[in-house]
Amino acid sequence: MQRNHALIAFGIAWLSALVLSWGVYRASTAPQKRDSVSVVAAVRDLPVGKRIQAADLKLMALDRKDLPKGAFIKSADLVDRVVAVPISASEVVLTGKLAAKGSGEGLTALIAPGARAVSVQVNEISGVSGFIQPGTRVDVLFTRVFSNGDAATATILQNVRVLAYGRQLDPAATVDPRDTSRPTVATLLVTQEQAEKLVLAEQRGRIQLVLRNGLDDEITDAADPVLSADLGIDEPRKPQPIVQIRPAPPVADPPPPKSAPKEEKKEPTGHVIRIYRGDKVTEEKIQ
Repeated sequence: MQRNHALIAFGIAWLSALVLSWGVYRASTAPQKRDSVSVVAAVRDLPVGKRIQAADLKLMALDRKDLPKGAFIKSADLVDRVVAVPISASEVVLTGKLAAKGSGEGLTALIAPGARAVSVQVNEISGVSGFIQPGTRVDVLFTRVFSNGDAATATILQNVRVLAYGRQLDPAATVDPRDTSRPTVATLLVTQEQAEKLVLAEQRGRIQLVLRNGLDDEITDAADPVLSADLGIDEPRKPQPIVQIRPAPPVADPPPPKSAPKEEKKEPTGHVIRIYRGDKVTEEKIQ
């Protein structure tokens, strides 16, 4: 009898375990209900300066827990906004990648309030062989040659953002390797004071752009200009002319002053008449 009770208890336990396992299996394999939300994403690649239209956007489902900060849930909130940072296809559009509302289109939209965009002339050397692209950071060196032939170089601007290189605004744009032409103008984002300093530097000497690491935003204290002597090279001096000093010839005694010619006594001219009156004689001169 006890044996039958044990078999019954074992069967009940085995059946309970089977039912419990089946329930766990069904719960784990059943589709989970997603807490998702629709966010606005790009249909195609959107370059810098592009004014967004409704056809450039789409809605994409995203788990609420994965929702990034600054995402949009309505396409209407993005229409007519301008792209400030390149956006890839199917990428969620974020506030940080757009220019401010009403900031215009193209380069104008990339200029923050209070900032200025100023263009400088560059070549293969001052433009770092074309490696300067929109979005990179540069320092600006100024070199001036003095009238005596010496020169000095100083860093006048640091950590300046390049807005455009030539007419190119998008740093991710592909460059045709067959195109040998190089842009000759770089547009920098500066303050009003920096813009004035940069324009004056171009007028008084030469400028050179120095490429920085994108993660290096350190601003160092202004240092003294670098001179030729700091390079260990003394500026050659022109030989001074040799001046020979000759003794002055002896000074001769001055000649004695000429005596004034003596005035010759002039003999009286005319006739003298003698008059006898008795024993007296008188003379009268007749001219």
